[in-house]
Amino acid sequence: MTVAPLREMVGVVAAGVKAMCRVQNTLPADANQLQLAVEEVFLYALSTIKTSKHNADISARFQIHDDGFQVVIEYPGIRGPLDHYLQTDHLHLLQVKTFEALNGCIANKLLDSLAARYWPQEGINSYILASKRPESAGGYHPATPVG
Repeated sequence: MTVAPLREMVGVVAAGVKAMCRVQNTLPADANQLQLAVEEVFLYALSTIKTSKHNADISARFQIHDDGFQVVIEYPGIRGPLDHYLQTDHLHLLQVKTFEALNGCIANKLLDSLAARYWPQEGINSYILASKRPESAGGYHPATPVG
């Protein structure tokens, strides 16, 4: 799905997460954690867009895999100020001095993986969020795209 860079659109993205979790029969507590993490990353991307004065739309892709979920948040434009920390071995270096950093820490704690990638040829920023499927959840549908 693609949404306008507006704070109110976080509800649309949250609805995508809820739908993905319903398909997976995810426990409510796990679904709420995933939704919060996705919302925090969406708001970070929105903040970066607003700071750059580049009015880019934000895309969100939701995927279900054998072992869990993956959500990709993308937008064209400049890299975010914390993107260099959003790497597997760099998240521990993130210092909480801003709300964006706090939100990044929250999202990281709630996910199994959080990474930022920049595609210079296209000028696209991607945030890849992954969460493994809890063992206690219900049935799943392998590699099912949602949204």
